[in-house]
Amino acid sequence: MDQLELRRTNKALAESKRRLETITETIPQMVWSARSNGYNASYNHRWYEFTGVPPGSADGEGWDRVVHPDDRDRVLSAWQDSLATGEDYEIEYRLRHHSGVYRWILGRGSPFRDSQGRIERWYGTYTDIDDWKKAEASLVDGEERYRALIEASTAIVWRASKDGSIIEGWGWETFCGQGPDAYRGEGWLDAVHPDDRERVMAAWRETLASPKPSANEYRVLHRDGQYRWIHARVVPLKGTDGSIREWVGTITDINDSKQAEAELWRAANHDSLTGLPNRVLFQLRLEQAVAEAKQNNGAVSLLLIDLDDFKDVNDTLGHDAGDALLKETAARLSMMTRDCDTVARLGGDEFAVLLVEPFRLNHATGLAESMIKRLRQPYSYAGRALVTRASIGVAAFPDHDSEPVELMKDADIALFRAKAEGRNRVTAYSPAMRASTEQRLTLGREVREAISRDCIVPFYQPKVCLSTGRIIGVEALARWRHPTKGILTPDTFGAAFDDPELATAIGKRLIGKISSDMRRWLDAGINPGRVGVNLSCAEFGQPDLAEDILRILALVKVPTDHFEIEVTEKVLLEGRSDSVSATLEKFQRHGVQIALDDFGTGYASLAHLKRFPVHHIKIDRTFVFDLEQDAGDEAIVAAVIGLGRSLNIQVTAEGVETEGQAQRLRELGCNNAQGYLFAKPMAVSELSSYFSNNIRPSA
Repeated sequence: MDQLELRRTNKALAESKRRLETITETIPQMVWSARSNGYNASYNHRWYEFTGVPPGSADGEGWDRVVHPDDRDRVLSAWQDSLATGEDYEIEYRLRHHSGVYRWILGRGSPFRDSQGRIERWYGTYTDIDDWKKAEASLVDGEERYRALIEASTAIVWRASKDGSIIEGWGWETFCGQGPDAYRGEGWLDAVHPDDRERVMAAWRETLASPKPSANEYRVLHRDGQYRWIHARVVPLKGTDGSIREWVGTITDINDSKQAEAELWRAANHDSLTGLPNRVLFQLRLEQAVAEAKQNNGAVSLLLIDLDDFKDVNDTLGHDAGDALLKETAARLSMMTRDCDTVARLGGDEFAVLLVEPFRLNHATGLAESMIKRLRQPYSYAGRALVTRASIGVAAFPDHDSEPVELMKDADIALFRAKAEGRNRVTAYSPAMRASTEQRLTLGREVREAISRDCIVPFYQPKVCLSTGRIIGVEALARWRHPTKGILTPDTFGAAFDDPELATAIGKRLIGKISSDMRRWLDAGINPGRVGVNLSCAEFGQPDLAEDILRILALVKVPTDHFEIEVTEKVLLEGRSDSVSATLEKFQRHGVQIALDDFGTGYASLAHLKRFPVHHIKIDRTFVFDLEQDAGDEAIVAAVIGLGRSLNIQVTAEGVETEGQAQRLRELGCNNAQGYLFAKPMAVSELSSYFSNNIRPSA
């Protein structure tokens, strides 16, 4: 090659080198080159700008001073491997930035070979990948954190393809024991409770058809062999075009909360003692049964049951015995009904039975009669045989009413009639009963108003000695000063005394007025003798009856020997005998005499004379009315007078209206009499005048 050709060649090489250096300096990467032995020959200015080291200071082996100490050995080892093998060099490591922090770079290098394949030089680049590495680390950290959350969570997590087939799940195998091959696709459905599958699949198909977040609750077979309630939630994941890419969801075990919820519901809807539905649940089932019967032209029968002797059991044997009776009643009623019927305890000693198709009113009445007999059968408690009775009211749809509330009223009215007619019986409702009940309710409302207006007052009827004509005392009788009807007797409002609340209110009001009247008479120098007051059966149900009356007498300073309690045989027959006896004995101990009113009209008069403290017998007016004409009545009156004489008990004949009756009573040896012949019942003002203008009472 001549000199000219050589110059041209060198010039071309210089131009090529300059062009290469220019290109190297303009590209964004850091560019480097090294000799075949690995000795670094050059870096472009990008490298020096990145690292901040003086230009030229990295030639040779000085470049590794800016490599992170923790990465240096790894980097050198990889470079030596590439030098030894001649393979491309690629590695990620941290390089010190001119800011003083280390940044991740990607180092790459490739060998340049001659025509014989020998390595003449190495060329490579460094690319700043720090931002990417941080994003990657953040993503990895997020994925690790997400998986850690999944593993730490009690929830089961799953993914499904856009068609709804399960792809994978975390925690499902641990929960129910199904392996991945078993639950993928629709295999998970095998673990769902058979009763829930159709509902669950219907909800899942609806979610797939209308993609949106949804939730459901159902039962899944747990690996312990028991079904447990779970809460499943599913959310669609959409692509950039808005289409469903896949589904993700969670499953949470809610069995404990479901059981707690069920227990709360049961506590709110069932009686804690008997386990039967309570009033709330019974009312709901009644409403449902009536609605279904209306729709299907069916029938519903309602039985209200009240235990007649429950209070006696509680009072005599204690509440434990009462509880045992209630549980025994619940068991017997449940045994006599079907699964489709409902037996409930409404409260206290009141039960209810709801009968549905095909039972009709006649079937319900027949079943009620059987229940009466079954409940009467003795049962054993604490070594004692106990017997109880019950009263039952029956109402039915469509026979009586079409609304649940009205049916309850009908059955309650029938129950009230059953108890009023003697108890221990079944009574079916009739419209006439409602009219009677409405009259009773109207009467109760009017009597309450009369009490509040102080219109219930005592009238007094004198009792006289037949032999002397002297007044021996008076009987206080309840009267109602009606604003439009005038003075009303108990024949008009006597039904109010069947209501314990009204009877007690009337009694207290009368006792207060009577005591005040007695005090005024005594202050005026009038001795009224003994003032008799008739107490109702309801009043004897008050535990502190004797204490209350004795306290009133003491308050107004009326001596107890001026006071007499009149008791009808109805009280002794229908009341709680032990309680009545204790009350009468307490009166007797404090000087209050006891009179047995309407004697002879009951069923056990002689037994009552023996059992209760009786000082005074009042012969009922029905025996006095025909005394002069009816030999039977005369014989009865004579027998009662003789009985009183034998027992040293005072005898008074009631209803004496003629002189002939009075004369015959004198002849028979009767001591005292009371009736229209001597005086009609009169107001306190009239009686005061009567005392002043007629015979003064004996001391």
